[in-house]
Amino acid sequence: MNQRLLFLVVLFSISAHGQNWSTFLDSSRAVDWSGAGFTIPNYTVNCATQPTLLTGSGNASANSTAIQNALASCDATHNVVNLQAGTFYVAGVTFGSQGKQVLRGAGAGSTDLIMTASTGCSGVPAGVCMIPNMWVYAGNATVQPPSGNRQCMWTAGYAKGTTSITLNSCPGGAPPVGQMLVLDQSNDLTDNGGVFLCDSYTSSQSGGSSCTGNDGSPTNGDGRRIGGYTYSQKQIVNVQSTSGSGTGPFTVTISPGVFFPNIRSSQSPGAWWPGTIVNEGLENVTIDGTALSSNNIEMVACYQCWVKGARSIDAARAHIMLDLSANDVIRDSYFYQSQAHLEESYGIEPEATSGLVIENNIFQQLTDPIMTGNTSGSVVDYNYSADIIFTGGSGQFLMPSYNSHNAGNEMNLWEGNNFQLISTDDEWGSSYAGTFFRNMNSGWQNGKTAATNALIDRAFARANNVIGNIQGQAGYHNTYESYATSSSGGVNGSAVNTSIYNLGWTGADGDGQCTAPPICDAAVRSTLMRWGNYDVVHAATQWNSTEAAPGAVAFINANFTASYFNSLSHTLPASLYYSSTPSWWPSGKNWPAIGPDISSGNVGTCTGTYVGSQATNSSQCTGGTLNTAWASHVTSIPAQDCYLNVMGGPPDGTGTILSFDANTCYNGGGTHPNPPTGLAAIVN
Repeated sequence: MNQRLLFLVVLFSISAHGQNWSTFLDSSRAVDWSGAGFTIPNYTVNCATQPTLLTGSGNASANSTAIQNALASCDATHNVVNLQAGTFYVAGVTFGSQGKQVLRGAGAGSTDLIMTASTGCSGVPAGVCMIPNMWVYAGNATVQPPSGNRQCMWTAGYAKGTTSITLNSCPGGAPPVGQMLVLDQSNDLTDNGGVFLCDSYTSSQSGGSSCTGNDGSPTNGDGRRIGGYTYSQKQIVNVQSTSGSGTGPFTVTISPGVFFPNIRSSQSPGAWWPGTIVNEGLENVTIDGTALSSNNIEMVACYQCWVKGARSIDAARAHIMLDLSANDVIRDSYFYQSQAHLEESYGIEPEATSGLVIENNIFQQLTDPIMTGNTSGSVVDYNYSADIIFTGGSGQFLMPSYNSHNAGNEMNLWEGNNFQLISTDDEWGSSYAGTFFRNMNSGWQNGKTAATNALIDRAFARANNVIGNIQGQAGYHNTYESYATSSSGGVNGSAVNTSIYNLGWTGADGDGQCTAPPICDAAVRSTLMRWGNYDVVHAATQWNSTEAAPGAVAFINANFTASYFNSLSHTLPASLYYSSTPSWWPSGKNWPAIGPDISSGNVGTCTGTYVGSQATNSSQCTGGTLNTAWASHVTSIPAQDCYLNVMGGPPDGTGTILSFDANTCYNGGGTHPNPPTGLAAIVN
């Protein structure tokens, strides 16, 4: 009777929580991702000035001036700057600081901007820059206590999910309503066995424990540095209202609520405001960064900004860099090639961001398609990557399609992607509580033999969740998991590169070694939640109740019990982001597209020229045919369909740049409303 009562209490608490993940994830491990991103506005009214662009490389400066004058003429009700079809040279573009403006080409295949020079953008040059005219970064004196006038101490309202916090000791008064507010707290110095936030500075601090695999030099602290301590853990919220006077205390209503389960007064939590620009967008245009030395596009202190229907070519560092930004959307775009194909060659690079949505994009011949640092509560969904190129070392290293890098990546969701590899590294610091749901991760690319895993969680990447994924490459992977069992050793280290899971190792590539710093970390595996994943080693779906129920550690609750999972139905929700099939999803295509409950998937592997590569019909497999793979659990996602069927891309991702138009691929560019809040879960 007591056991039955306990079970009913558990079920009641789950259903009361109301999230699609609530039947299989404890609330300390996830957030409500339905508030990530925003509905991209469909601006239709032209700004007062429209540019007429001139052809020829000698007109680059004149074209920049024409575009910037047009953007400066926009106001709250006149929002659109149109670029005509053609190929034009442009010497950099900086958006106007008033917000509510879109720079819109005639289509990525029609309007081609060849950037001849960068524009200044927060000290990091970029071809196109969105930035407010007043902003500050984490090292600015105005955000340093006790006297900085753009900061406060965060003295109450620490509970995960709360939308009302108390700020005090605010020399400049309350944070401005309608602007972004950065919530942060000091990193940990000692490892508590659970959520342990540290970075490259930690080992040099008194009593510190190293958690990074870099060269040991404290040069990459992410966030404010206060009293010698780094504030890597950050969440960016929007200030809804404030009450109070003077220097506080102020009651501040925020949106969304607090993400993190580990906020506490001992870590001196605080808040600061960097400045905010709202609703700036780039659409339907090609940005060619071949002549640039940094980023193609940069978004700084940008709230609810977007890039949609773009084609970005040959970035020196990042195709898109985001810094101190929140609820931005990057979707329906195509990213091709990096200039150097070395470690700092990125597709999309968010730093200090929250609530992003990176959705329905194609990455071809990049080195690291998506790389995040200090990113929280964000969604990376339905993206496709082909042909990861890395020329460093021996060239055998498979760089990740997604890399959780730097300290403080927390509570993010990866859903429905078709990637080679997802990785959470220890290169510059620790992260926790990422959720990987219904992704296809092959862990394979022809010719690559190192770091060829479906999932890599290196040392201190704790409390991650892996649910409903399809993983591995038949004929290549022969081991389920390679993992650390202590600070100095583990199991299956010699088979690390042919394992589905690579867990808790350190060293240069998470390569089955314990090369200090940092030490290896057995807690990566012991805190990992796995449920309903298909892998090619078992050739079956693993509904393993023990793997699904890791016990409690510091700041993370026990994930139910093994007996609970033994009684749980083997069903999964279609999505953890959407409450129903999204409006942009093609009719007649499987929804969801990927997962153990899909038995009619159309993605297989080629023989012939593109042996082992993914395709959807034999006509794509030059000199060969299409073989059934992954027990038909994988359906092509729209980005993969666009790449293979509309753009005509080779299955292995090789070849020259392709023609791309989002409207042709995605029935109008894929604008969609935000998923609703207040979701309800059905308890089995």
